[in-house]
Amino acid sequence: MAEARPDQEYAPAPSVFERWAARYLQQRNPGNTVPRQARGQQELDAIKRAFRRGVALAMLAGILSGGVIGGMEWYMRQGMLDGMQDMSLREQLPYWAGFFAVAGAVSAVEIAFLYWNALRGVAAISRLADAPLHDSPQARLLLLGLTRVALELPSPQHRIYGIDPYARMSRWKLTVMAVMYRMKVGVTSFLLRVLLRRVLGRVALRGLLPLVTGPLYAVWNAIITWRILVKAREQALGPYAIEALMVQLEHDPLSERARRVVLHALAALIMANQDAHPNHVYLLSRLFETFGSREYSIEVDWPQQRFALNRLERREKRRVLDLLTAAAVLAGRCKGKRKRFLEELFEACDMDYPQEKVRAWRRQFMNGQGIGIAQYSASS
Repeated sequence: MAEARPDQEYAPAPSVFERWAARYLQQRNPGNTVPRQARGQQELDAIKRAFRRGVALAMLAGILSGGVIGGMEWYMRQGMLDGMQDMSLREQLPYWAGFFAVAGAVSAVEIAFLYWNALRGVAAISRLADAPLHDSPQARLLLLGLTRVALELPSPQHRIYGIDPYARMSRWKLTVMAVMYRMKVGVTSFLLRVLLRRVLGRVALRGLLPLVTGPLYAVWNAIITWRILVKAREQALGPYAIEALMVQLEHDPLSERARRVVLHALAALIMANQDAHPNHVYLLSRLFETFGSREYSIEVDWPQQRFALNRLERREKRRVLDLLTAAAVLAGRCKGKRKRFLEELFEACDMDYPQEKVRAWRRQFMNGQGIGIAQYSASS
């Protein structure tokens, strides 16, 4: 089977918006090679400043939009309609039309700014992390992943190297997940404004709407932007950590049996995570290359390979567990389905789940350091 490009496996047909956002990111990050050194304190401090700046601007946008919408409502209620106490529903229609027109226009401007602010923050983080966005298939994969993060798009819902990440998720959950992703920035922001107006409009604080709604919108915007920038940092730092793992594997190769276990276990982890995380796609593509695989598709047979894992010799078993632990922290804090999968791995090998080590590796990874078997000692 011919080699399958990771960018084509991940997103073979990006949309117009994705292509536009990708060009924006490439213009602001000329990097085309994976850094050979861990990120220093200067780069990490700059990434933190980019984080704070992005979140602060999102909060400012929330305060301004909340103030405008709340202030307009107060003015229309009290100044124009004298409280609306004795007005029928028909008489209130012009008020409602005016309010929703203003709220919709302000929300649209704010949402457009939030997308621009997120894209700008993602570009800054990728540049400071020295993430490659040009030339190679892995770089194009990273570019696509960062683009989808900035636009708040979910991972594509198709097979990756023969693996169906959503095989264990029902179709209705997939549909709900897709709808929720599209609601995160846009629809939810507008609905939040309408809900707050309805709730606060019925209490004694209705005259303080501009003061109350602004901070609430600011918090909402901060949460959304913070989540986007965390994911961007995760993906931008992924290539260095993954290449460090590959250097160790090339220096100290695994046996053929252990390689099969690793590939099937990573596929099972992707299915357990129910998401084709770009870092996992990148790692899988590099494992195929490093292992010299002739096939670039996996027919997952995890129960059989789980049995094979327990039959590996002790040192190699630990190396495989370390590699899979590193793979888990590449996709986020180790909790939920990823944590349960790791716990089952260690339980199958009659070992305790190393919770503190997992947390330490996550911190090291997010600080631009090597993780996992890259730090494995041959004497252990």
